Amino acid sequence: MPFPKPHLESFENPLRTQMAERYLEQHGILEDTLRVKSPKAKVEDIRLVHSAYLIESVEIMSDIGSGQLGEASYASPDLFRTASLSVGGAIKGTEMVVSEEVKHAFSLMRPPGHHATSSNSMGLCYFNNVAIATHRLLKKNDINRISIIDFDDHFGNGTAEIFYTNPDVQVISIHEYDYENFGQGHYAEVGYGDAKGTNINIPLIETSPNASYETSIERVIGPAVKRFRPDIIMVSAGYDAHYADPVGNMDIDSQVYWRFGILINELVDEINARGSVWALEGGYNPFTLGPSIRASLDGLRGKDLPKLDDQIEREIYQHIIDANKEVIEKVLETIEPYW
Repeated sequence: MPFPKPHLESFENPLRTQMAERYLEQHGILEDTLRVKSPKAKVEDIRLVHSAYLIESVEIMSDIGSGQLGEASYASPDLFRTASLSVGGAIKGTEMVVSEEVKHAFSLMRPPGHHATSSNSMGLCYFNNVAIATHRLLKKNDINRISIIDFDDHFGNGTAEIFYTNPDVQVISIHEYDYENFGQGHYAEVGYGDAKGTNINIPLIETSPNASYETSIERVIGPAVKRFRPDIIMVSAGYDAHYADPVGNMDIDSQVYWRFGILINELVDEINARGSVWALEGGYNPFTLGPSIRASLDGLRGKDLPKLDDQIEREIYQHIIDANKEVIEKVLETIEPYW
């Protein structure tokens, strides 16, 4: 994007994936992985989720090479092709898991997608990669239920909107919430109609530490997925809740991302799901993105927690932990009746 830092859009740039991939290569993390290039998604697949107007708007503005498509979503040359490749990465991951070529897939692609609604691009997102791949999966006869876990710093409003009335898709979002200026992503949003109880929000307080995420995993996310028993777990893998991220405001490190990997690997085994498909969302510090992804991949492999440089001792604010415990109790009070 043609903006100087610290403008938000300037952080979503090629350096993110370039440095992350280089880090994973240098530390031997990719040695026992199957690496494939992302195919370009077909327009008919994107249409499963998005309106024709949105798709054409992205294509037209991409040809123009500039302009604003939505809040914090600007066009740049070749945007349509790049966004279609990002969708294709998520789709390719689902194909590889369904065919049992792999058990877990990770799409290291950009731009992200979880803010894109059915008709609007926003928040650095143009097409909703995970939502499109999920919709495409549900068209297969042997895939009936899918859980989406979104641990990006920001609420995945687009994904929640797209599946808010779909009882076959469980959407769980753990995110930073602005309790001074209430907005979307509150725990009272549980889904609509037959889908009530399938939309689960865990709105944590700004600067939440590792402990609050671990409690959320143990008390809400793990039990919720076990009860839903999906055939596949999709993951909106946003790493901007890291304490060193320039965009997020949380206080977690790579230990939490390892914990998510462990959780999802264990869940897949316990509920006998096909596997998991991860798609990169946020994560805008190119120095911490690689180690954070490494931690997730080690967790998926069932490896011990890697000792990484970001795992430093930080001040613990007990009042934040206590306040988040109250939030988690409210989440459970709201959701458990549907269980």
